[in-house]
Amino acid sequence: MATIQDQLQVYRVELADAQGKGDQAIARKLEQHIKNLEEYQQRHPEATDAPSPLEVFCDLNPSNMNCRVYDD
Repeated sequence: MATIQDQLQVYRVELADAQGKGDQAIARKLEQHIKNLEEYQQRHPEATDAPSPLEVFCDLNPSNMNCRVYDD
């Protein structure tokens, strides 16, 4: 499993590639992924394994309908 630092590095390489190709939509999306993952890392300094994009989203938006967890 990748670490948060590994995932950030992958995103940064992909961002540089997208910017080099002039693909602004992909670059904006990657910039947002980097920002969100860095914020996740600040909120969870003990975490080392890279979370999934859904885990990051739900951590930043716990009240979102897609992030609700129901106990049976």
